[in-house]
Amino acid sequence: MLQSMVGFMLFAALTLVSGTSTYGKEIIEDVHEQFQIQKQQLPLSVMPSTTNPGDVIFVRSNRAQAVTLFSQTYRLQPSQGEYSRFIPIPFNAKPGTYQVTTTDKQRSVPLTISPKKFAVDVLTVSNQLNDMRQDTNRINADQKKINAARSSSAKVPYFTGAFTQPAVGTLTTPFGYQRVVNGVPANRHSAIDIANKPGTPIWASNHGKVVLADSLYLTGNTIIIDHGLNVFSIYAHMSKLEVKVGQEVKQGQVIGLMGTTGFSTGPHLHYGMLIGNTYVNPQPFFEASPFQWK
Repeated sequence: MLQSMVGFMLFAALTLVSGTSTYGKEIIEDVHEQFQIQKQQLPLSVMPSTTNPGDVIFVRSNRAQAVTLFSQTYRLQPSQGEYSRFIPIPFNAKPGTYQVTTTDKQRSVPLTISPKKFAVDVLTVSNQLNDMRQDTNRINADQKKINAARSSSAKVPYFTGAFTQPAVGTLTTPFGYQRVVNGVPANRHSAIDIANKPGTPIWASNHGKVVLADSLYLTGNTIIIDHGLNVFSIYAHMSKLEVKVGQEVKQGQVIGLMGTTGFSTGPHLHYGMLIGNTYVNPQPFFEASPFQWK
């Protein structure tokens, strides 16, 4: 928009210069000056402007390299001629209006966090399954593999459009439910569960690169895909893996088959989206491309 306006004004100025008036030269000088000023003051973009606990925002700027939010500093990553970063909204974030501010204090954009309640999911499992959650040695060993897989991400995103549902089935556990296992409060379920018959195809929810494809203790046959810009998706409890680490995949490509491996009470896909190592609500990614969030 700015470049179009500048181009039109330059054309008008050059037309005037070609005549006897020197007014065109003054317009050209003024246009260049205003363009440089606006170039230095390109806006800070925060999308969406209204969000919920557990969701994520996308911060972009052509100038600022870091912003502050929740009294924390977040360094933006250089990518495709700008600086950007996805920032997770904590589950315990209180409703209200906050300011996303550049560290140089030159730009500030309001962010509204709306209240959201999460239901409780009561789960009863066998003693054998429940005992699996107590084997911290195996769990910690797998966590090291997972952390290594998500330790770096492509600076240029593989994706441009919205993400798609990774499987056909019934949503049995929505995002954010507080789990209670055998009467004892457990971790929050920061993913979604989609149930269907064994062997149901599992699709890559967007373009990316496989950074983990392995059989893990709790999550069973598991795949993690790097989509770039520190965005990852995880697919767990599958009966079969159809891709390997290092392989680039396309949106909708079959990457595995639904199963019930690991800590699982029946055939389903445990699907999650993460920013680094932090799970976030996948629903905004399904509804629209992050580049089109409002």
